[in-house]
Amino acid sequence: MTVGKELAGLSRDLDHFPWKKIVAVVGALGSGKSEWLLNLATAFLERGEAVTVADVDIINPYFCIREVSTLLERMGLSVILPFKGTRWSDLPSISPEVDRAFDAPGRLLIDIGGDPRGAMALTQFAPRMEQAGYSLVAIVNAFRPQTSSVEGIEGMVRSIERVSGLKVSAVISNAHFMAETTVDDVYAGYRTAKEAALKMHLPVIFVGVPEDAMEEAELRFRGEKVCLWPVSRYILLPWERGGM
Repeated sequence: MTVGKELAGLSRDLDHFPWKKIVAVVGALGSGKSEWLLNLATAFLERGEAVTVADVDIINPYFCIREVSTLLERMGLSVILPFKGTRWSDLPSISPEVDRAFDAPGRLLIDIGGDPRGAMALTQFAPRMEQAGYSLVAIVNAFRPQTSSVEGIEGMVRSIERVSGLKVSAVISNAHFMAETTVDDVYAGYRTAKEAALKMHLPVIFVGVPEDAMEEAELRFRGEKVCLWPVSRYILLPWERGGM
């Protein structure tokens, strides 16, 4: 993880898409939603914006932003977590501070649980999101079983839209095998995500690339009209943290 890296270039890359006040990320389990939410949040912060990150993941209480909330606050992000008593439980819990954040200055980024069940958390916020203006971004890892095909990606997106009552605005391709990811993997996953996005008339706004593979990826993606993003990892697995 590179917390202190220079983000000026990435903050400029945000201009490729007309972001709204509310940004929510959705996707299948294992797509990398939380990591992408934090990458976007730090880039907005680098632009000088006030940024609030809200954890409304009602599916998986472990690999989400509540794990790194102290780090995020040190970086200058405002963080909204579930009630302390339910923070690490499997009981759905959403802080009332999320609703108040819609009226606060700055940008609100919402971390949603995986698959359509996780998108149920958005139903209570849908009217506020439509009023404030929202960007709902689908994170796609084409190497997850649910989203390994064009049909699977479209099915996931449409299911999330039906459950939440909101429309997905864009797709981010985040094809990966964790530390084993190669540039060929990234490119193959992007091609699947791109085909699905074209079918749904949605833009692919970013392609996630391992930080140490950007130079190789720029050569591999030459001629593709898409923005590559070196993905910083904030949420580590137990064995990466030195625990089991």
